Order: sequence, then C-alpha cells, then structure tokens
Amino acid sequence: MSVATLGYMLSAYVPPEMSTSRVPLQSSTHYVLLVGHIFTATVATLAGLAQFWPSLRSRHPRVHRWTGRAYIFLGVFPSSVLAIPVAVLTPFGVSNQAVLLMVDAAWIVTAVAGYRAARQRRFADHRRWMIRNYALTFSSLVARFFNPVLALIIVPQATGPAYRGDGLAIVHDIATGSIVVGVVLTVVAAEWYIQRRYGVPPRRPRDAESGVAPSASDRRPHFVRCAPLHPLSVSRSGGLLPRKPSSATENP
Repeated sequence: MSVATLGYMLSAYVPPEMSTSRVPLQSSTHYVLLVGHIFTATVATLAGLAQFWPSLRSRHPRVHRWTGRAYIFLGVFPSSVLAIPVAVLTPFGVSNQAVLLMVDAAWIVTAVAGYRAARQRRFADHRRWMIRNYALTFSSLVARFFNPVLALIIVPQATGPAYRGDGLAIVHDIATGSIVVGVVLTVVAAEWYIQRRYGVPPRRPRDAESGVAPSASDRRPHFVRCAPLHPLSVSRSGGLLPRKPSSATENP
C-alpha cells in the first residue's frame, strides 16, 4: 500500500511537467525545488522501508549500513533542505507554512540524533531515533489518506458560519489539517511502538549534590596502585609475615 501511494504521488511528476503539478506553482524555480524535494523524499521512504527488514540487519549488516547512509545523505538531508523554500512558497496559507517548517525541523533533528548515536555506537538510542525519524518521513503518505476524509468533514460546512462560502479557506484547512493528522498519528504510533518494544531507556546516575550527570571519565573505575609485597614477606605456608621496619625507622 505504501509503494502504491508513493507511485500515485509521483505520477504527476514523471515525466516532469509543470502543468500536471498537484501543488499550485509560483514559478519554474518553485517547480524545480518541489520536484527535487519529492524525489529525495522518495529515496528516504524506500530506503527507510528496507531498514525495517530484520533479516537485512542480521544477515547483511554492510548493506544495512549503506542503505542507512543513503537514507540520511541522499534522502532526508537534501529533502529537508529543499523543503524549506518549498514550505515558504506554498500557496496554502501561513498556518500550512508553519506546520511544514515545524515538521521539517523535527525531521532534521531526529535524523541528526539518530546518525550521531550510530557514530557513537549507541545502537539502542540510534534505533529509537530512527524510528521517530521515519515516522515523520512516513507521515507525508499518511496525510494523503486524510485529504478526502477532511474534505468530507469540511466541505458540508462551506456555507456555514465557519467558512461562509470561502473556498480558499476550505482548501487551506484541508491541506493543513491532513498534515497535522498524519504527523500526530505516525509520531504517536512510533512512540507507542518504541515504549512497548524497547521500554524506557535507563537514566544516567546523577550526583546527589549537584544534580549533574557524571561524565564518561567520572564513571570510569578508579584503581589505587599498591606497593608490591616483598618476596620474603610471604611465609612458606602461604601466610604473610610482619613487614620489617625500614632502615630509616631503625636509625632515626
């Protein structure tokens, strides 16, 4: 179903033609940015789906790592950068622009957190952050399912006091509402899955007085160097003999 929805979304942009765009365009530059954002987001969607195959991680870890790099550097990062001007140029109102920019910021932050955890070999944290990040990636597909649902709810109110026949306001609310619903559902579902599958990550111990978590060097065990026993200080039976005073104590 995900691949079919993705194919439907791409059908208006393959081959690239401005007249078939589903988003009202401001200029040819807007169209180029929009197509770049859509195709890099497609790379992220497909690469992210592959990362959730358990056999890929266990049997082919090298492929899993390279697919993850493609997801981040060929999908999420370029798509999130292109999403900024695309969101600013959207014709669906300021509320739609604000929602898109907030989702894009969360998309970047969770990707950086997941990649940083992997580089530090904190794979449990990496898994949690990448699930959250892919939930934001997948939310664009989920939002498409709610466009007709919200249209069925909002259009009957077109002549009521909420819209008074304002068709532009109706389009803005359908576009913005579908994004919000899609993001909320996917993020909540991802967090529920994380808590159910992996539980709450343990907190680092904090100092009782300062309330600050100890650094990595503070958590290392400290060893006290002891002076070696003199070989003659061990009796034949294995017991310790009293140590003889040093010459300094004998001749004060």
